[in-house]
Amino acid sequence: MDLLTSIIYVVVTFIIAGFVALWLPGIEKKSEARVQQRIGPQLTSPGIYTTLKFFFKKSLTPNAVMPRVYNALPLVTLIVVAAIFLILIPPVMVSWGPFASIVALVGLLKLEEVLYLFMSSFSQSLMSKTMPFPDQIKGGKHRNATQSFLETISANRSLRLVSYGSLPFYLALFIPVIMAGSIDLAEIVKYQVASGPILFTLPGIIGTIVFFIGFLIILNANPFAFLEGHSDVIQGPLMEYMSKSRAVYTMAHASLIFVGSCIYSTLFLGMPPALSITFIIPIIVSIIITMAIAVTSAFAPLFTNREFFPTVIATSMIGIIGIITACLTTIIL
Repeated sequence: MDLLTSIIYVVVTFIIAGFVALWLPGIEKKSEARVQQRIGPQLTSPGIYTTLKFFFKKSLTPNAVMPRVYNALPLVTLIVVAAIFLILIPPVMVSWGPFASIVALVGLLKLEEVLYLFMSSFSQSLMSKTMPFPDQIKGGKHRNATQSFLETISANRSLRLVSYGSLPFYLALFIPVIMAGSIDLAEIVKYQVASGPILFTLPGIIGTIVFFIGFLIILNANPFAFLEGHSDVIQGPLMEYMSKSRAVYTMAHASLIFVGSCIYSTLFLGMPPALSITFIIPIIVSIIITMAIAVTSAFAPLFTNREFFPTVIATSMIGIIGIITACLTTIIL
């Protein structure tokens, strides 16, 4: 495949992926509403219509540290998510060699997580300012009270997610690596073409469970909506985003759902997002995962620290069991 053909291949693949991704938030909200016996929004509202609407909203300077950098972070997030998708496309996967590996995948995913920490650190919502006078109720007198922001709570939570909250997700990614005996994504796909999807093995089943729970944490979805605990930190790092920045964030979040599904399809089914009839597999996987997220969100309460930490530890232990099982499987075979 020559350079021009490769560029056209990648561009068309990105266009299809972007179109599908913007439908996924609508599928999620509609599915969640149906589970809760509500009508729910139109399928186009949460993704497509919301993106278009925010592009035409009035742009204001946010009340944030380094507002220009803060507004640029959603765009950086979208670029990182696009880079993850790029290395999953077969021509790129084959030609880029070592860069299209599980190491690059983990590095880019971790960078995407860190950007939320920056969002939380820079955000200073107008709704989070302290009272302009000391609170003297019930003896709670505070002299020379300093201004504080509730987004610092979200920043601390984001740091926890980056440091260990998403550990189950990354443990799940290494199960296919062990089964295939290679960190190269192309080799993992070749292994499954020859031996069948890793999903249909015991390590694959364990990895699927751990992957899904870890993906919920990566997406900050219920019950792991740790950054957006609406009862205590409003919307955390997203509070000050408006106009084009909010539109780009909507696109980035929708794209992350689809790209995460493509990661699963590539690593556990051997079906990367190729520009062929097999592209239907990652699309179907993205719809199934989106609906599973919606059902989980509909039934699960918002976790606090008391539930969050034991869940992460337990899921990580299951992931380690999956890795050990994968090692034993490769030895036996």
